[in-house]
Amino acid sequence: MAADLILRGYGDTSIREDVVLNAVQMITPVENWFVKNLGSSKAVALTHIFLEDTFRSRATQSVESGNDYTALALTTPTRLTNIVEHVAVPFKVNYSEQFVEHYTGQNELERQTTKALSEWGEAAEFDLVRSTLISGASGTTPKLSGILQAISKSTNYTLQTSGTVFSASILNGLMKAQWDNSTVLATDLFVGSAMRVTIDSFTQKANVVVASLGVTEIVNSVDVFRTSHGNVRLHNHRDVFVSGTDANSRVLAVNPDTMKIAYLKMPYVRKDLASSGPYDFRAIAGDLTLEVRYRDANFFADGYLI
Repeated sequence: MAADLILRGYGDTSIREDVVLNAVQMITPVENWFVKNLGSSKAVALTHIFLEDTFRSRATQSVESGNDYTALALTTPTRLTNIVEHVAVPFKVNYSEQFVEHYTGQNELERQTTKALSEWGEAAEFDLVRSTLISGASGTTPKLSGILQAISKSTNYTLQTSGTVFSASILNGLMKAQWDNSTVLATDLFVGSAMRVTIDSFTQKANVVVASLGVTEIVNSVDVFRTSHGNVRLHNHRDVFVSGTDANSRVLAVNPDTMKIAYLKMPYVRKDLASSGPYDFRAIAGDLTLEVRYRDANFFADGYLI
């Protein structure tokens, strides 16, 4: 068959690629619930000191009529500490990369700065949840004690036999144990993807009857878990369980009112980093640590089947 010599365009490498005509999307998931929702306080030293107080155990305080009062023993707050951690996302952008035009329509230095701000929040969130304490002495990199470590004590940490299948009765038991142990209860529950699927499969929600016409969707998820000992809002969180790192699924329950992020230096754009060539050297930096002012208002349970 003779060629018709029609230029059809397929194979023309000078055509602009359709996949980059729109603004470039940030595909990295933004998951910084704790950075956004915990209150903030001020750190004034690299070893941050804060206080945890307790109330008297529940008991009768009746007194005899007509007699002098007998003073009760008092307690003072316990001093707790955490280490200030330095979090930084440094980057360099060549001058020519800033001068050329991009499909994004943005100066590349400014776009990378915006991107680094998001990445700083992700990095801070990761350590607020998972970091284990390192002092920073002798030139080591200081690390704060994150939520999983900082809240855990004998009264609110549970390690199940590896491979235990998580169930509604287990979650009910964890809530009951906290109610028995603490006057302040957790309000938010954080789990990984596998654990969330397990919770969504709890059969109790099948008892709810939707009596309406024109239903066009099937609801197969649970937003709030209600028990006789308190209710918790459910959240997926990528840092509570990390595939390939954590051997078992886990559950983290927190009361955010009992925690604060203490900033020695709020996150900022540092533009004065020295460069020795035709590029700009910047960093998003900030110094922070975590306060947990009432550990028993939170609980952590580990050891469940993935």
